[in-house]
Amino acid sequence: MNAHIEKMRTFIADRKSVFDRGVNRQTAVWKGEVPDSQPLLLSCAPEKEWRDSIPDYNTKESHFDTQKMLTCGFKAMLSTANGGREAVPSIRASMGCGIFPTLFGLTQTLFDDKMPWMQEHLDKKSILYMGPEDLKPGDEFKAGLEHMAKMRELVEGTGAYVFPLDLQSPFGTAHLVYGDKLFYDLYDDPVFVHHLLDLSCECLIFGLTECLKVMNDSDTLIAHYNSLIIPREMGGLKISEDTATLISKDAIEEFVLPYQRKLLRHFGGGYVHYCGKNDRLLDALLDEPLVHGINFGNTEKHDMDAALRRIAGAGKLYFGGINMLPEETHYDFFLRVLKASRQGDLYKLLLQISAPDEAKRDEMISDWEKAQAALRRRQP
Repeated sequence: MNAHIEKMRTFIADRKSVFDRGVNRQTAVWKGEVPDSQPLLLSCAPEKEWRDSIPDYNTKESHFDTQKMLTCGFKAMLSTANGGREAVPSIRASMGCGIFPTLFGLTQTLFDDKMPWMQEHLDKKSILYMGPEDLKPGDEFKAGLEHMAKMRELVEGTGAYVFPLDLQSPFGTAHLVYGDKLFYDLYDDPVFVHHLLDLSCECLIFGLTECLKVMNDSDTLIAHYNSLIIPREMGGLKISEDTATLISKDAIEEFVLPYQRKLLRHFGGGYVHYCGKNDRLLDALLDEPLVHGINFGNTEKHDMDAALRRIAGAGKLYFGGINMLPEETHYDFFLRVLKASRQGDLYKLLLQISAPDEAKRDEMISDWEKAQAALRRRQP
């Protein structure tokens, strides 16, 4: 362990009791129980001079280098650890959203200035001849698991967690493997598309199962995105459905939902993320019993007050950030989103937010508690 990682590990471990409290409160919200205080997934960067002394590495440099990957991941956890509320720090091997498609034999392109991306695709003939037995981990996927195993060793006893490699949905995975021709074959060759989607499900089930083997405490909870935890009894899965926002309602029903459901059933449920806006997709997700939560990548495209009410009304919760209104104070913002997400005695919300400095962090914590108290006074 290098000196930078050792110092960061100590900083995180010293706050373990706060993270344990965050796990308990987040778990209560997921299970439909009233926590002693509503969780706030707050982050705040620690001392700038110290942070700036820790090296940064781009994704190309760290992709196959465990020490560089660890340095980047631990540095990211510092802000979560310094949040002082219920955000739970977690680290992952940041291998890009094409990491599961590498099980098809593909290789991602690495860049100095952005995340890896799948620029090569398989042709239809190659995919048609493939079966589940042909899905095998190559050098990239093996490197990801090796990074994760070392991460697990170093977070043990700190209250932090390792979270999975970037999991897209079966439909999103099929798009990465086959490319934009997928959209034509939804109509021109649906039998082929279903074959590809079956393979994509097998790929994700195999790959995520391998991830769970090297993640700490994955039999009881799953962490996500350096703040969130989900109890394993609710599955713990995170699925990205970005590609599904581009297709019609009928195509969603035929090519997205059955395979999403297969994955959710295998692991017991989870939450769904997507960027963009597609109300037909949201309607379908709110009707799916095994989707326990929703995360939007573009909250500015949504009427968030209405969306929070819909999500809570469907018995699900919203996780993630929400845009503040112009001139809105943090107190008024907290009051608004808590009120919109209320369902009976529960707030179906795990709000993710960051503070620019520790003084503002403490002020935001105070405003969060005041907003909860104000709403309790207004309850009949």
